[in-house]
Amino acid sequence: MTYNWGIIEHDHLGRLRSRRDLDFAAVVRFANEHSVPGLAGLSFLRSIVWSLIGIEFATEKRTNGKQVSAMVMAEGVEALACWYAIDANQAVEGYANRIRGARKLPRIKAKDLTLKRLARGRGYVSQPIRMGMGACLPRLGLVDAANSRFNSFEMNDRGKEFLKLALGNQETARALPKLGTWLDGGTWDKKNTKQMSLISPFEPIPDEARKFFSALMTSAGDPAGLPVRRCLWRACSELLSEKPGLEGDALVSQLTKRVQTTEPAVAARLIWADGFFSTYGAAFTVLEQVQDRLSATDTNSATIRELIGYGELLDKLNELKAKAQSLFALPLPASTPPGFEAFLHILCHGDSTSILHELISRDGTVLRLDEETRSLGVILHPDHKANTAPAGMPEAEDDPTAETSKLYRLYNLCSLCREVQEKA
Repeated sequence: MTYNWGIIEHDHLGRLRSRRDLDFAAVVRFANEHSVPGLAGLSFLRSIVWSLIGIEFATEKRTNGKQVSAMVMAEGVEALACWYAIDANQAVEGYANRIRGARKLPRIKAKDLTLKRLARGRGYVSQPIRMGMGACLPRLGLVDAANSRFNSFEMNDRGKEFLKLALGNQETARALPKLGTWLDGGTWDKKNTKQMSLISPFEPIPDEARKFFSALMTSAGDPAGLPVRRCLWRACSELLSEKPGLEGDALVSQLTKRVQTTEPAVAARLIWADGFFSTYGAAFTVLEQVQDRLSATDTNSATIRELIGYGELLDKLNELKAKAQSLFALPLPASTPPGFEAFLHILCHGDSTSILHELISRDGTVLRLDEETRSLGVILHPDHKANTAPAGMPEAEDDPTAETSKLYRLYNLCSLCREVQEKA
């Protein structure tokens, strides 16, 4: 039997784990904010500089009666900085996540380095870094915000001071005289390399700016979330001072253990969020097993009963159930978005058939149910057969992504803390 996916054209989704949320995008956001409040997607300090330059330039133009987008300006600064870093082969081991557009940007020639060419995804990335990092600015007290939109942000005195320190204690126009002209639509001379160190993703920002940021992590932001962030920042700073060689999983593990001793309530937040992401990642592992299994069939389809008979998939379902039961045993945080507790109950108490049915019904991107058949068929979208590239589709985004099953906000906090402590 041949199944049709539907009459609506399917959009290519690039890295699919970052695009499929099983209808739990709100829970993902909650788990991130619950664990490390106010950090958003921030993972290195230079990205704040890119954002603030864009906001400052847009504010200046609006004052002079010209309407420009702060987001476009910030994206342009970021893209220009990444283009230079790639062109100069400046990539530093362990810091690949600081580069966006590693595949697409090199296609842009030096003579084409215009704001229009670089910003807003034109050969760059279609998921701008602003979406992930802009939310941290008001929460760190660097901007005043009328609402959550990046273009509504106005840099305050604290933001101006941080930007000045980050640019070597210079005003932006003095430190980067050519950049304003470029952001205003002018051309860029590739020989302007001296100024690029002030916006390079790999150049450390000055000590004064790093100290200023460290103070923000313990003093600025929403009063409800600040005590949690302050606790984690101080604990991580102490840990790295004692054991500077710690990094990655080992650092996060020891940080969690330390906080369990000193601040059990904060540790409980980390443990719940970590359990959520572990369960969330295990759910995708199950779906990937189904995807692999259906890719080996002629019809890209099978019934749930047939899939359950596949031993490796059954093992992954049991692993998912075990992770869900561990999470279910923890107190559910207040304000957890509705619907997740019911889903967790299915994972814990349902049989393999009902669990698989629930997961696939929540997908709809790569896998979907064919409920017209009595045996509940499962259909794989033909564009997403395992280990094949969709024919005729545009390329996936050129962005680094975090692992679905990791508490990346805590890893980011640790990375920021290490950056603050490193010598320039």
